[in-house]
Amino acid sequence: MSKSLDNALAGGPWSVSAIIFDLNDTLDEEGRPISERRADASARVGVEMEMRECPFAGIRHNKLMNVSALAQITRYFNKVQAEIATFRRQAGGETACWDDILAGVIDQLAGPAIYLLQQRNDGSLIPAQIAVGHKVAAGFFGVLRGIHERLILGGELPMSVESFMQQVDKQEALVGASEVCAGSPKMIGIACAALIEGTCEQEVEFDPLRIDVARCLALQVQLGIFWDLYDRVHLWSLVRGEFRERLTPGNSFLKGRLETIEKGLDENMPSRPDSDVLPDTLDAEMRRRLTEALNEAAEAEVLERDLQDATELLKEGKGIIGYNGNKKALALSVANYLNTYRLIETELSRIELQLREHLGFPGDSPIRLGSASFPAPQALPLYELTLGRRLGEDGHLTGSSVGTRVA
Repeated sequence: MSKSLDNALAGGPWSVSAIIFDLNDTLDEEGRPISERRADASARVGVEMEMRECPFAGIRHNKLMNVSALAQITRYFNKVQAEIATFRRQAGGETACWDDILAGVIDQLAGPAIYLLQQRNDGSLIPAQIAVGHKVAAGFFGVLRGIHERLILGGELPMSVESFMQQVDKQEALVGASEVCAGSPKMIGIACAALIEGTCEQEVEFDPLRIDVARCLALQVQLGIFWDLYDRVHLWSLVRGEFRERLTPGNSFLKGRLETIEKGLDENMPSRPDSDVLPDTLDAEMRRRLTEALNEAAEAEVLERDLQDATELLKEGKGIIGYNGNKKALALSVANYLNTYRLIETELSRIELQLREHLGFPGDSPIRLGSASFPAPQALPLYELTLGRRLGEDGHLTGSSVGTRVA
């Protein structure tokens, strides 16, 4: 049972993005789990999952593929392709951009979650076509996320089937760790043409609300990427950059943890996300504030409270990770980080309320953002261990003290 969906129906903390990736026990009307081999064990009981070596060339060759899942995808492929193409034409037209393509993928990816929310029933079986759309989109989602990360870092990529397929190859997408069920190269090419160009002879009826919902979810994902990239800069500064030599872990576990994190980071400092490419759909004031935050150029009064809190906590020296360097510089880094954290969370929550309005849900229940829209912070736990204080529910350093047991 999806806890996120249960909460949505019972008034607990939830979000649409959380439900999308919390349906591992959900079945479609043909009895297949929508998450296939990644579904919970209970959802796979009695489900046929014939595995064969993939016959297609490239990195998939001879790796296992789930032919049972592929058989179902093939049956509904034309209908899903028609929906993808119709979305592309209606949402983007002649001026489509990568934002529209991301929304088109998310429209299919979110299909099961939206269906269950609209049914107001956590026990409903998903129509097979909606389940197949989710499976097709699941392979493309990571590719689109990679493309948007590239764009947010200041790169460029022409919008074409060719460039999209190059990105697929670069990311080694459509290949699972234990299965391959993306279909033949011809099927992949047809799906990509529908997604990127809207190529499909068939036109299907399409509820305009789906475009509004998908755009909201796509905007959340984009902002989540901005946050993730910004977070990486701070993590690097702590573990490999200007603060690293002055950090003194209080025990061998923390020393090993820092060393492990360090090994996973590049030697060079990661690039900051380019605030010039923040989504145009943002409110002008929020865009201004995010631009300042991402570039760590917020005005002094905005940072004052966090700066004071961090300075006092560093003076107290109760962190499990000690710091014997420039405390003013570290406190300022913390203040900038928390300001950006709150701004991103605020905007994501505003969009979530808009989604609830679209879907007819009240906006008074708590919001718990999913990891697809708000990736878990990586630098924050290290800041907390260094300051000796957790982040509070208000987004400031008002939480409980961080003790050895927490570390």
